[in-house]
Amino acid sequence: MEIQALIDQLAGPDHKAAGDALVAVGEPAVRPVLAVLCDEDSPVDWATSATVLRRIGLPALGPLVEAMAAAPTGEVARRCGWAHCGLEIADLAAFVPGLSHPSPEVRANTAYVLQLKGEAALPHAPSLLALLDDPDDDVRQRVIWAIEGIGPGVIPLLRQIRRSRGTARRRGLEALAAIGGPSALDDRDLALLRRLIRVKLATETPEPMHLCGTWYAVPTGDRDAVLDAFDLSEPEPVTMRLGASAWNHDHHVSRGDHGPCRRVYVTPSLDGWTLVFGDPFPDHEDDIDVSAIQDHCRDLSRRFGTAHWYGASCGDEWTAWCVAEGGDVVRYYDVFEPDDQIGSHPAEDGYVLPHDDAFPDDAFDGIDLHDSAGFQARYFQVKKDLGIPDDCHATTFAARASVDPSALGPRTSVQGHAVLALTSCGLRHGHPPGALRI
Repeated sequence: MEIQALIDQLAGPDHKAAGDALVAVGEPAVRPVLAVLCDEDSPVDWATSATVLRRIGLPALGPLVEAMAAAPTGEVARRCGWAHCGLEIADLAAFVPGLSHPSPEVRANTAYVLQLKGEAALPHAPSLLALLDDPDDDVRQRVIWAIEGIGPGVIPLLRQIRRSRGTARRRGLEALAAIGGPSALDDRDLALLRRLIRVKLATETPEPMHLCGTWYAVPTGDRDAVLDAFDLSEPEPVTMRLGASAWNHDHHVSRGDHGPCRRVYVTPSLDGWTLVFGDPFPDHEDDIDVSAIQDHCRDLSRRFGTAHWYGASCGDEWTAWCVAEGGDVVRYYDVFEPDDQIGSHPAEDGYVLPHDDAFPDDAFDGIDLHDSAGFQARYFQVKKDLGIPDDCHATTFAARASVDPSALGPRTSVQGHAVLALTSCGLRHGHPPGALRI
């Protein structure tokens, strides 16, 4: 059967048989199938044509690279990139020339191919490392991710770059941290980073934090007492920016070996409160354990008089808080479990708890719920007309009851300096890998 007839069948119910036949044809079918892949109006599902090219393998590599570099739209580039990264080619050396291609799209996608191959791509790491100071931001980021994917075998090569006089030395340090964290750095680099941190600590101004996770707050500036109360070890002085970066990195990026529970960020005294971000207690590692949180708050309040715990999510509307005083929980609230709440608190006065719907049933009658602008206009109008208060969230509660991390700034009183400290889990596994902002 002719190639074009087989391609036409890719749009029909017998597309698998047609795909098998095109794979058997091999190289002569590559460019006709590629033309279909790049045609955004083709009746053939793009994933079907891309899969055919993937299975043809090596003969499709060059044409796919050409098409990726010349793609007229981002969608076409994405399709070609997807086909490219899944080509069934046993010898990874075939991909390596793509790392020096004039097109940043090709260079970045080739780095992604090596990332997917993991440790098997180690023999080609020198070609990859040559792009550490690539002029394109996306290519540089892809190289870092690829190095992480290859793993610790790259560390000796990166240390050579760090001791060289080349322009990639700074990127080499970032890559070392990304692969192995502080343990991947030699004494010289660790001393360099500590010196830089000391310099920045002298003039650092608090910045608002991106909040997505949980944290504790206790009214003390005694850092040693805080470290002892949370059973933390090996505190390392850091900037507040670095501490916040570590918390967000560990919560969202770290995978395996209990990454999110290894370390916590302990702030300086902020307006008289020390905040502890992360999972300092083993029972927090996987899920929110309400009884454990309340027990920890009770224990902490016996030591510090008062102890707060907060939770906030950037992915949904989850928010929660717990307050203990003198060994008793006086307030607990979770928007998703309102029936389990305990007590009340003056910090909530003038606000509506977010699980309560203060709007009348007919407030949005006649509004298309898909019309976000119209819905928002009606929301604010009804809220104003009826005098409906704002919702109380963890940050609004914290702003009144302790300190709101999302509102830190030049007016925040700071005493002492921040640290990253290891939990009992961290003592076993060490710091998680990952490059952080200083």
